[in-house]
Amino acid sequence: MTHADALAVRPDLQKVHALLLLLPLLGCGHTEPFGTPPTGTDQPFDAAPPVRLTFNLGPDRGAAWLPDGSGILYSSQQLGRRDHDVCLALIPPRGGSQRQLTCDLSPTGADTVDAIESPAPAPDGRLAFFGQSSRLGSIPPASSGIYLGSLSDPANRVTLRPVPYTLPGGPLHSGVSRLRWLSATRLVYLGERVDFMQRCERCVEWDTVTTGLNLVSLDVTQPNATPQIIPSTDNASSLSLGANEDEIYFTLNGDARVYRQTLSTGVVSVAYDFGTAGTARDVNVMGTRMAAVVGGRVIFGTDPRFGATQWDSGGVLHLVDLEAGTDVALDGPGLFRRPQISPSGSGVVVEVYPLLFGIGDPPDTTVSRSGDLYLYGQP
Repeated sequence: MTHADALAVRPDLQKVHALLLLLPLLGCGHTEPFGTPPTGTDQPFDAAPPVRLTFNLGPDRGAAWLPDGSGILYSSQQLGRRDHDVCLALIPPRGGSQRQLTCDLSPTGADTVDAIESPAPAPDGRLAFFGQSSRLGSIPPASSGIYLGSLSDPANRVTLRPVPYTLPGGPLHSGVSRLRWLSATRLVYLGERVDFMQRCERCVEWDTVTTGLNLVSLDVTQPNATPQIIPSTDNASSLSLGANEDEIYFTLNGDARVYRQTLSTGVVSVAYDFGTAGTARDVNVMGTRMAAVVGGRVIFGTDPRFGATQWDSGGVLHLVDLEAGTDVALDGPGLFRRPQISPSGSGVVVEVYPLLFGIGDPPDTTVSRSGDLYLYGQP
């Protein structure tokens, strides 16, 4: 994740106040904190709300609920491995020990850096995801694509679409995120531009900057099917399914509004406007409830190296009742990214990136590159 010197973060709310605001929307409760649980537990290490679900030294991101709400899939970088793979992990819905961890996509194993991102589990046990592989130390990845495997064996997969690709009359898509099953035979996702930059002239580390370009649909029944850009979604920054196969929600780079589109007619309307709260992204809708990240540290502008770019280090979590038109803004132990509402609609799992305070007067602040998953409410 990159770190832009962007807008100031809202002052922290008191935890109790934030939870009182959240209760009417999510209907959640909590129990007394647990002690350190034994290995194999289905309980979190600390049940005090919001519940911290992951304690990995590397970043944990891209959470996705299993369709029946029985678990949470996410991408987890394993810094203890020589290859630093970004593995696919599965944990219980309320936290606890990992039930499953899938790392190697390549037969070369530890000599190859593999990444499993944006998992999209289907009700029938299939699993779509975006995967990347490269030799140790190489930038960018040697191969990447959209793959179809199973929840029980993600690495045993077929290639649905190699990435990058360029569609006739469209831009180059070098990255993919927000994979979702629109139907049993069709995926939708955010096509992205992925840029690589060194953090400073002599820095060894590289930053990866992703900017959304278009929303895309892909027929999974056809080998190497051609992705289809969804009209009126240029400059999209995030995607959510709607109430049925004919409805999606999305946000645009630098825009405070969330849009709803009817796919059969192409009609686009404003579902919600966050106004002066700032740029909206990371939208997720379940029934009449919507979660989105708004404001915070985000900038959309023209970068001299890459062109139109959205730099995003996270923001404030907003929970909206679309039927009532009410909006609750929550601050947490850091900045939020990519919230996902549980299938029951009563819980939200979200990435949290802590603020890091440096030296100086006033002290400089930046955002951690490693996030963890937190749970608000109950699954």
